[in-house]
Amino acid sequence: MVVRLSMSHKRLLYLDQIKAVIVGLVIALHVPVAFFPTGWSGVRIPIEGMVGEGFIGFFNWYIYAINSFIMPMMFLISGYFVPRSVHKKGVVQYLKNRSIRIGIPFVFGLFIVNNFSLLIGRLSPSSPLEFLSLSDIPFNRIGVLWFLLVLLVFDLIYCAWVKLRGDHYVVDTDIPAPTMHSWVISAVVLGFIEVAMSTQTDLWAFLRSTTLNGLGFQGMHVFTYAFLFFIGCKASFHHWFERIDPHLVIKWFRLSMFLLLSQFGFSMVLLNMTLTFNTDIFKNPASLILFGQFIYPAIAWGVLSYLIMWFHRHEDCFGQWLSVAGSNSYGAYVIHPMVLVLVLMAVGFIGLNPWLTALNAIVLTTLFSFGFAGLLRRFPVVARIL
Repeated sequence: MVVRLSMSHKRLLYLDQIKAVIVGLVIALHVPVAFFPTGWSGVRIPIEGMVGEGFIGFFNWYIYAINSFIMPMMFLISGYFVPRSVHKKGVVQYLKNRSIRIGIPFVFGLFIVNNFSLLIGRLSPSSPLEFLSLSDIPFNRIGVLWFLLVLLVFDLIYCAWVKLRGDHYVVDTDIPAPTMHSWVISAVVLGFIEVAMSTQTDLWAFLRSTTLNGLGFQGMHVFTYAFLFFIGCKASFHHWFERIDPHLVIKWFRLSMFLLLSQFGFSMVLLNMTLTFNTDIFKNPASLILFGQFIYPAIAWGVLSYLIMWFHRHEDCFGQWLSVAGSNSYGAYVIHPMVLVLVLMAVGFIGLNPWLTALNAIVLTTLFSFGFAGLLRRFPVVARIL
């Protein structure tokens, strides 16, 4: 048994690098939403007559592909740091600090970032909110802040568990990392849960129309997120991230890529059938959607484990700058909805090809979000929160 209560600089460095990449992908995920009928926070970029059906078909798959692992990774890494923090600070102090670190950004994001995004987005051409009165605009929606809300709930559950069992944070490296058998069983079980949750369409549609709209888009994955959060907690006790089996990771990563490319192929085939035979199968591909939900955990297992292994091995390739970006990633996540609105209004209506518009918006929003978050963190009071 190896007892070690301190985390090395090396481990913190590569996990911060992963956080930076993941939040960058969150921004990349949200940019294409502006091309869909509902738009992004009131901004809708019209693409009719500029691109074919394949444009939307590709971005439907693109959103699915990125979402299949970015939020699982965020919950996994979040869980990894919880046991050590609770042990170091105690449950009461940990929850006090956590309430501040989550509560203040949540309130700021809800009432300032999200609401100002709607007010600014409403001024854009072709905005779906253009003709709504102020009383009808969907203010005070949590949007991307659903992550903070769910994360706080998971923190409370873990702290309740510590209170019941006692605080016994001891690192035991004799416990091996999960084997292929465990990975397969968890992926299959959670796959069936994902399918069952995705069929609750009335519930998710209702949540999307309420203040908790973010949960309407992500709530069907909550059991997968909970599983990964608590697996992250468990991994902290045994340093599983550092002892991950590379052969197993490579095999599962190949499976994940195969599943993602299969989804892409199925989507393109259905789109081609829709255009060729004038059917609506692509608009209502129920079997494809259910299959996509079933393989959601399997895709996540391969991609997130590969990212952990790769960054752990190659953290020196990016050095300190990506780690610093990871430290700024929390602030970038909270403020990026409003930054994206401003960027979309600047580059979305100047006649660029939609593909170029999407690429420019991703790059500019990522740079400005991380840059502004870094500037805010120069203030010690802000740095303690973000």
